[in-house]
Amino acid sequence: MLRHVFFAILSFLLLTTAPALADPFPVAASQWVLGYYVAYQRALLPPARIDWNGLSHIVMGRLAANANGTINTSFDWDTTDGPALAKQVAALAHAHGKKAILMLGGSDNGAAIAQAVAGHRAALEANLLTLVTAYGYDGLDLDWENTIDYAEFVVFVQELRAKAPKLILTLPTGALNLNYETVDPHIPIMAASLDRLNIMSYAPSTAWAGSGWLSWFNSPLGGEKPSTPVSIVSSLQAYVSAGVPKAKLGMGASFYAICYTGGVTGPNQSTENGVSLAGGDGAYMLSNLYGVDGDFSQTYRHWFATTSEPYLSLPKPNSFGCRYVSYEDEASIEAKGAYSRSEGYGGIIIWTINQGYVASHSQPNFLMEALYKGFINPSATLTVGISILQGPVWVKTAAKLPFGALVTGSSNAAVIWGVTKPNCGSIDATGLYTAPSVETTCFVTATSQADPTKQATAQVTVTNTPWPVKFSVTRPGQWWVEVTADDPTVASMTVTWTNGTQSPLSLDYVQSGTNYPVFAANYLFPDAGGTYVFSARSTHNRLAQAKLVVPVCDHGADGICH
Repeated sequence: MLRHVFFAILSFLLLTTAPALADPFPVAASQWVLGYYVAYQRALLPPARIDWNGLSHIVMGRLAANANGTINTSFDWDTTDGPALAKQVAALAHAHGKKAILMLGGSDNGAAIAQAVAGHRAALEANLLTLVTAYGYDGLDLDWENTIDYAEFVVFVQELRAKAPKLILTLPTGALNLNYETVDPHIPIMAASLDRLNIMSYAPSTAWAGSGWLSWFNSPLGGEKPSTPVSIVSSLQAYVSAGVPKAKLGMGASFYAICYTGGVTGPNQSTENGVSLAGGDGAYMLSNLYGVDGDFSQTYRHWFATTSEPYLSLPKPNSFGCRYVSYEDEASIEAKGAYSRSEGYGGIIIWTINQGYVASHSQPNFLMEALYKGFINPSATLTVGISILQGPVWVKTAAKLPFGALVTGSSNAAVIWGVTKPNCGSIDATGLYTAPSVETTCFVTATSQADPTKQATAQVTVTNTPWPVKFSVTRPGQWWVEVTADDPTVASMTVTWTNGTQSPLSLDYVQSGTNYPVFAANYLFPDAGGTYVFSARSTHNRLAQAKLVVPVCDHGADGICH
């Protein structure tokens, strides 16, 4: 089924695989699913809502090393609530028969780890082992990502193993750009003392933009080539060739999406001439992509067989300025699991499970169910879930509005649309709703064809009353204008020029404390200013317009308005 991922370079790697190093710590043949859970995203996924079936191990983030060998135990929260949450997560894991691992490090902790390992290694090791016991954990995840001294890293891992023979030790390492990257020779040596070596095969290490690069995927299974030189298959095989046992190697995927700006609409397109990558960790979470007013639409979904990945090709740019979106879904997760099981690899890591909980969906942990089926129990039957992608919406009388649904747990994504009461307009088979000619409150329903017991509902407020949002405008620079709307649901804004054409403004930032969005336009407004019409649309389809006076700009050579 996945024969397409075996390219010439993979054949070469397979033929030149080095003998495995002696392995005094054999691991079980079963798949490991290690989900990272971080305290700073706790509101996205409270511990009580974790789907433990989809995990074999949970990795709690994070402990941070100090240069003197002591440990920062705030877990990116504080030193009271962070440890309390860590203990709660470990207790829940054990209650569900799962293992709990403490993460050390992260991308910003490399320099401190390097200093601690070089000058205070014994203290660092003792402090880590003390915390493992104090917090009730089973192991450590050694996330030393940069400023690495590999010779010191080897000793660090070996000493931890010698001091705690039964401790679970895992280590995340990089996906490989096959144009120039190879496996550091210290890594197979460390692997002999590890239970798992997991590859962080997701953006930003998998996709780039600029001269020579083509648009690519967040976590591609195969398909690497010089202009898209990273895939899970090629990276895994490189580590095998370097001497790491297959059963100890895990792949990686993320519960966030990436996307390309600049008019790119799909994979393998040029990323030159101003194209950039957007989205990513914490910014484009799958909980948002699949959530209310998210970008997902079954209409725009495509499947790329070479990489076993889905993607969206949007008809117009999203809030990131992108039309091409790379993300994970049930099919891609199951494909990864099938490959890992069939080839004898050790499983997968997910960064982070918090970002994959879709609260608006009837089956909010559908991605975790896919992990369970793909890696742990291939014979499992998925639960059908459904949601309407639009939240409560407002429309004018007799207006038309398209609706979309998200159906998970089945290959049949079709739904039957309906309205719940008479005189509430109509909705056709495609989800196009036509409002009634009178103001009222209605409800649209979507019923899964795969499982008719599953139904979702969205409220529709039919009204001609204007949206009472207020606007304000400032002019920090000669061309730069910022418009603030006093409603956090505002999703987009445009300016209408004197000739009647419209141009979009981009979301610049969100005000702290108010959550009011601030939109910016880097257009050539005349120095004398003028009156312009600005239009705002909310996430719930409300539209408002206002005539705003763009201030006069008395600027100097620096371009700043004074």
